[in-house]
Amino acid sequence: MSFIITPLRYVIDFIYGFTGNYAVAIILFTLVVKLILMPLDLKQRTAMRKMTDLNPKLEEINRKYEKDPEKKNMKTMELYKKEKVNPLSGCLPVLIQFPILIAMFSVMRHIADEQYVSMFLTVYQNGVDAFQPESFLWIRNIWQPDNITASVIPLFQSVSAIREIAGNPIVTAENIALMQANYETVMQPVIDKFNTGVANGWAILPILAGASQFFQSKYLTPAPAQTSQSGKPNTSKMMQYIFPLMSVFFCWSYNAGFALYWVTSNLYAIAQYYIFNLVFDYKEKRKALKTQTEGEAKK
Repeated sequence: MSFIITPLRYVIDFIYGFTGNYAVAIILFTLVVKLILMPLDLKQRTAMRKMTDLNPKLEEINRKYEKDPEKKNMKTMELYKKEKVNPLSGCLPVLIQFPILIAMFSVMRHIADEQYVSMFLTVYQNGVDAFQPESFLWIRNIWQPDNITASVIPLFQSVSAIREIAGNPIVTAENIALMQANYETVMQPVIDKFNTGVANGWAILPILAGASQFFQSKYLTPAPAQTSQSGKPNTSKMMQYIFPLMSVFFCWSYNAGFALYWVTSNLYAIAQYYIFNLVFDYKEKRKALKTQTEGEAKK
């Protein structure tokens, strides 16, 4: 996975060099990645739209050949071939974006660990007043979770699990050992200063993550049937609720930097969906109008 993590980290740090703010850098990075993947996304949306348009014909085939599965499959494939639709063509963007999501999880963890060690070294060498957590809007420290129970400055339990990152000049074995041996003593004045009973965040990102994920699962993908052929609940239908709950859990538990990436990615996908539909509908109307005009001209 390092072959993905390393370039992603490089790009984020490059953008951070211009913005001076990791939250802004994460948002811009997300948009850059989405723009690069746009051709694949549009291909996926086109395939999904064509599949949705074919639903009435597919349902007719299912009804007509309900008792003949072999014939039903043959007619279904004939329909796909006739309409030039590949039901698997929309899978490639998902297969590409999933590793990026997993890699971003690791990238945000690496940056958070680096920020924790840097925080300790700054206070250890220069005193309490030399450190200021990196805030963003309502979030007081983006390397802590955006929720009402998270503290602004991590406690010792949070940093005790940090491990050396190969090639990182800050997250070294020596610095980690120094931090873990002196964290509670050195950081106590910082904890007293910033952990003043005010939560690190208001849980806005976890809520947005869950809501946007539910919207995508319910409206941006073809609607699944209520039950499967065996009468058991349809797995796709269950995923409409499981994925949003997972989004809330991860964005509640993990640092706000990763939650910001997740939410930005979801909101971009929703905006792209509406823009794509507007353009697709416009093209379809023009095509229908052209066909109608040519038909009238022949009469």
